Amino acid sequence: MHTKLKSCGDCTLCCKLPEINDPEYHKKSFSYCKNCNLSKGSCNIYENRPMTCKTFECFYLEDKTDLKPNDVGFFIFTEQHIIFEHGEQKIRTIYCEKNRLKDLIYNLNKDKKIKALIEDGYAFHIRYDQNDNHIKIYDPQAFGEKLVFVHKNWSLQKQNEVVNFNAISTQIERR
Repeated sequence: MHTKLKSCGDCTLCCKLPEINDPEYHKKSFSYCKNCNLSKGSCNIYENRPMTCKTFECFYLEDKTDLKPNDVGFFIFTEQHIIFEHGEQKIRTIYCEKNRLKDLIYNLNKDKKIKALIEDGYAFHIRYDQNDNHIKIYDPQAFGEKLVFVHKNWSLQKQNEVVNFNAISTQIERR
């Protein structure tokens, strides 16, 4: 775990957006934790919070972005459970409030640190509702400046069709 370089302050988005599925505590995604004290912007069980909360690493706290989550409606993090067979995968995960999706690309591109990741070939998988199968992908090198919807239960063939269609339409748009 990294040392926190910034403070959460009044931000409690990590208490709302991700699912918590620890042995001693369960919370659905996109709903506030019952232990979140919104009026104080703090956790009522901070010292005894679930392991998921203790080990959570937000890009803002790690100083990998200057986009404060509660200001932009999303946070970025690195999925720790993904196994990389061929080196680091250039994908980061975003949990975003659904009503803030319209500003997501603009906000990502206005942050110098995130813009550098994008220029280095990083893409983002975006969770925006309680359905774990709904994913939007922001990959400007493949699809341009748009979000592409993918359903996790689609067959590999269907996923490839959507991805290839969006990549081809982006190439046509760029001409």
